[in-house]
Amino acid sequence: MAGGGGTRLWPASRRKRPKQFLPLLPGGQTLLQATVDRIEPLVPAERIFVVTAESQVEDVKRAAPLVPAENVVAEPSARNTAACIGLGAVEIARRDPEAVIAVIPSDQFVAAGERYREAVALALTVAEKGGVVTIGIRPQAPETGFGYIRMGRPKDGAFEVEKFVEKPSRATAEEYLISRQYLWNSGMFFFRAARILDAIRLHLPKLGQILDSIAAARDDGKARAAELYPLSPAISIDYGVMEKLGPSEVLVVPGDFGWNDVGSWSAIGEIAAHDEHGNAVLGEAVTVDARGNILVGPPDRMVAAVGVSDLVVVVTDDAVLVMPKDRAQDVREVVRALENAKRDTYL
Repeated sequence: MAGGGGTRLWPASRRKRPKQFLPLLPGGQTLLQATVDRIEPLVPAERIFVVTAESQVEDVKRAAPLVPAENVVAEPSARNTAACIGLGAVEIARRDPEAVIAVIPSDQFVAAGERYREAVALALTVAEKGGVVTIGIRPQAPETGFGYIRMGRPKDGAFEVEKFVEKPSRATAEEYLISRQYLWNSGMFFFRAARILDAIRLHLPKLGQILDSIAAARDDGKARAAELYPLSPAISIDYGVMEKLGPSEVLVVPGDFGWNDVGSWSAIGEIAAHDEHGNAVLGEAVTVDARGNILVGPPDRMVAAVGVSDLVVVVTDDAVLVMPKDRAQDVREVVRALENAKRDTYL
């Protein structure tokens, strides 16, 4: 999945160029490039598909040249993850009705690739038996920005999912961490193409009808998708399907491989290299008596930080963001204010 509008890493991430296309990793690698490189030893490139917005197709081709052009699936409009996954499943089932699918967000960071592939391989093995599987991340802290999964009884090398839990309060997250029964929801899912399409038909019948109509089209379905896909319900796969399946239907594989959803500028500080004073720098920067900052700018701009600590400073060609690191989640309020003011140039 490589769509998305790009809000939490504003002003670097924009609607036309969300975070998966930004050179946020060492050597200027994008998150999408890293995702393809990470899964390619397990899934050959010719069987990797990318679902993205129509406006981002060329960005995908540039960022992921290993993926065949015909495997880049364009969404006619953004309709959240249930429709995105359904459209991808239709396109894959068209070529291989027996396919087992791994659904992987393109905008996440993983530190330990081999452990990641071990977890994915197990999840695919369980999904091959007909189950719906997710990977849950063993929590390292009482994080309030993630959804959680409560593990139940062991089954087939994984665990039954007792329930999906919304983003908790700090106190509740601390209880989850102590209990060792809860995992962070990674947003990765594994199933047979036919299995997820059946689940969509049952729990999201309108979307199921639209996907069936696209699948039944005599051509490649693009014209039918352009007509019907924008009418799909805009709902996540979690709300629309996963939370409606029974405990014996959804299984979770615990994972511990240095996962980060890169959901804020403070997360960039966790994955980027630091100088001797704890400053994380992307681009060009000079610091004087500055500690613990995150400094981001384009290659042709110098960012200077003097006598400041624990700030995020992001410079682009047309905007500058300055905030304390502990307010990193509030970037969305800037985006909301720009939307309300109809300042679309900056979105």
